[in-house]
Amino acid sequence: MKTTHRKWEANRYRANNLCPCGKSNRDGKFATEKGFAGKPVGKCHSCSQNFWDETTSIIQEQYEYEVPQFCKPKFEDLEKTFDFDLQSGFAKHLVKTFGKEAATEAVEKYYLGVYDLHGRSKLPRTIYWQIDQYETLRAGKVISYGEDGKRIKSQYANWYHKLEGQDCPIRQCLFGEHLIPDYDLPIAIVEGEKTAVIMSILQPQWIWVSCGGSTALTDNKCHSISKYDVTLFPDAGWYDGTEKNRVYWKAIADKFDFEISRECEIWKQENLIADGEDIADYFINRYSNVFEIAEVEKVDSEWNQAEWDDLEKRMSNTL
Repeated sequence: MKTTHRKWEANRYRANNLCPCGKSNRDGKFATEKGFAGKPVGKCHSCSQNFWDETTSIIQEQYEYEVPQFCKPKFEDLEKTFDFDLQSGFAKHLVKTFGKEAATEAVEKYYLGVYDLHGRSKLPRTIYWQIDQYETLRAGKVISYGEDGKRIKSQYANWYHKLEGQDCPIRQCLFGEHLIPDYDLPIAIVEGEKTAVIMSILQPQWIWVSCGGSTALTDNKCHSISKYDVTLFPDAGWYDGTEKNRVYWKAIADKFDFEISRECEIWKQENLIADGEDIADYFINRYSNVFEIAEVEKVDSEWNQAEWDDLEKRMSNTL
């Protein structure tokens, strides 16, 4: 019997940005057969499907698996970018909204960084470092915010390694995953990193982590926390539905036996939040008068501890 070895394109993501099954190939799971760059021919190690060219005369497959060279950020990068002085646009928003003490604690808890290449920006970008449960630094997502906490849309989100001139695939994990071994608390998954940080201030009885996007709650990320008590908090409009090409979070919850919250859907129906807004938007909008801080260093003196306790109780009862 004739046996021919299959060979693969060296740079998997450059050879094909997508797997024929529709998944992104940023993690290099789809191996394109040599000579078929840009064509859906190869093997996907994510969905375990083969996509061979019909004209190929290969009779028996024998793998020559090439391990992709993933980015390996150094903790020195995290240390040198750590936002000690709360300089990023998002950090300033946290100070303005919750006060310096709460903002500092949140920045330290999530190792938030600041990216200001030339040192001249009034609102430097925020770095969300992804660190897994084993304290491995995976990647850093860089996003621009104004002091109002809203993203500056003219500046696209980017990855730290790309801004530093590196061309390599990354292995993402949940943002905030490093907190899981240190807290005996249930895990709450939201879409955005910003939401996870804000909710950690508002609802500290949960470990708040982010998957990084509405479509970014992947099997790999879910498997890493499958043994824990997990609840999903999808943005309004992402709970369940029948729209094609959209993986709704209810399906993910069912697949991994996670709990899932319908609060955002209810709040959307009651016109308390808009489609696409999330749990943090609800609390910030509803209690904006509580979170307004006249001075950076201290909470409004007219807002006493009893009122803060009452707010926390109301918020807990809402979930």
